[in-house]
Amino acid sequence: MQWVLPAVIVAALLYLSRYFPKVAFSVLGLLALGAGLIIFSTTDDTYPQLPLENIVIENPVMKLAYGGGYRLSARLVNRDEEFVLKNTIVSVTMLDCPGKGDESCEVIGQEDERIIVRIPPNQSRDISHTFTFGSAKPVNDLRWQFKITATKI
Repeated sequence: MQWVLPAVIVAALLYLSRYFPKVAFSVLGLLALGAGLIIFSTTDDTYPQLPLENIVIENPVMKLAYGGGYRLSARLVNRDEEFVLKNTIVSVTMLDCPGKGDESCEVIGQEDERIIVRIPPNQSRDISHTFTFGSAKPVNDLRWQFKITATKI
């Protein structure tokens, strides 16, 4: 029964296009834009996720990259027994540490980036991704924290 209203609208636009084609195509464009907005705003952004403890970042290395960004090179490990990891969101925190302990470190930048990589169960893949932290510049020792914040199967 949900198809009746779109069918009537399409029929009316086809009839209208014979006499007023600009109006008909304008209305069609507005309807398509409205439908797109409705679909976009009502799409549930939740999706099946792997438990975060099943995805591990091994040997992360941050190096200065072109344009003031930093390039993360690491290995992502999917320790799940059943599901393929399709993408993950990695949170990288930039710390400025004056002393040897992490307790006195100050967060000067944090970026979350989606990394699209297909990793079958119990396998790993090397990744490389650039993070930009704007104008954040460390004064003392630069340190990093890495965290997986979301996954998608």
